[in-house]
Amino acid sequence: MAEECKMADALMEAWREFTLSAEQFGRIVEDFAASIEDGLSQRPSPLQMLPAYIGRPAGDEAGVYLSLDFGGTNLRVAEVELAGKNKPSIRKLHRVSLKDADAGYDYTGADTNVRELFAFIARQVAVVAGGQERLLGHSFSYASRQTALGRASFLGWAKEIKVSGLAGQDINDLLAEELARQQAAAVRPVAVLNDTTATLLAAAYLCPDADLGSVCGTGHNTAYYEPQPRHGQPDRVMAYNPESGGFDRLSRSRFDEELDRDSDSPGRQRLEKMVAGRYLGELVRRILQAGRGDCGMQFIDEIPCLSHPDGLSSVDVAWFVGDRSKELEHIDAWLKEKLPGRPASLAERHFIKAVAELVAERAATLVAASYAGFLRRLDPQRRRRHAIGVNGSLYEKMPGFAEGIQVALTRFGGWPATQVEFLVVEEAPLVGAAIAAAIAGREEATR
Repeated sequence: MAEECKMADALMEAWREFTLSAEQFGRIVEDFAASIEDGLSQRPSPLQMLPAYIGRPAGDEAGVYLSLDFGGTNLRVAEVELAGKNKPSIRKLHRVSLKDADAGYDYTGADTNVRELFAFIARQVAVVAGGQERLLGHSFSYASRQTALGRASFLGWAKEIKVSGLAGQDINDLLAEELARQQAAAVRPVAVLNDTTATLLAAAYLCPDADLGSVCGTGHNTAYYEPQPRHGQPDRVMAYNPESGGFDRLSRSRFDEELDRDSDSPGRQRLEKMVAGRYLGELVRRILQAGRGDCGMQFIDEIPCLSHPDGLSSVDVAWFVGDRSKELEHIDAWLKEKLPGRPASLAERHFIKAVAELVAERAATLVAASYAGFLRRLDPQRRRRHAIGVNGSLYEKMPGFAEGIQVALTRFGGWPATQVEFLVVEEAPLVGAAIAAAIAGREEATR
């Protein structure tokens, strides 16, 4: 009984740090909306407000386009058919890794020149193109500075790729040059965008009310349509990528501070570190570690994934949250697999589940607050219907996550489900890139 009381005390402490009040939610909404305006006005802001130089699709774009999805060590090339108001279809899909020990190549290391990398990419595009003349949209999810729909200068890789020689170069120009060398000059890269903007485009293509597109997976970001753009043509709605995972005007727990301090980017991406799948397992692990002494759960130190940084994944968190069995048999089975011979009490299993639920629910609430910040800017009088296109494993696979966003948006933000619709956008990077290529082609034809 004493052990259970200590668990209850530890859980209450975590609850206080990870539960948002209506007042806290409201402050985040206000600060987020103010940060959008600050960023657009080139005042100091945690939001980067990167222009995408593309507006809304008309919804009648049609034809066959090529899409390149380059956002990690896996590359995807697809032939996508757009058919007006109908759902886009992927006619061909080619996946390949940038490194394959069995095949004897690795295009991710610092000893690889950028020409070698893009020659490899061009070969994959040529496989799908099959000699056909095609416009290509490029979903490029690394840091870049965009100056037009088809032009973006490279700024930097994420840590998994260290290829040299790309700094300052135009991404699509380099791809076009390598396509020509591969006798695939009939393929023209005409659009470049990141995966979040691609999600926004794909949602808006199918639903005219869509004005936000969000990635809720390993990482987190949201793009939106700005009615008063400060780039391009000021009288035309434009998509912006705020890099919203960098928002930092938040109340943080000691676990958030410790995780940030120990990360590879201290002080950066503060919202993302509180809501993204890459970090939720680590937050749960740190809370369990901190509570083990008070709660008598010393066995946690004997489970490697609970005693080593980044040992717990969002998949594990989803397993804990999703256990609806009366005796929490799924969590019990997980513990027995990790530590055979050491039974866990029902109270210990409930403690693990409750911690996972706290972390996941807070993440959903914070995401909802950021959406409410965008909506406040777009519709301060709450007069219109809105749709939010979402792509990502966290939104789709974490039990209760999607529902948690909707509940918080209604309860704290005052946006009922009848006014804000959520759309799961399938294959968003590929479909959005194809739509961007179609828009670019239409604009070329009218010039």
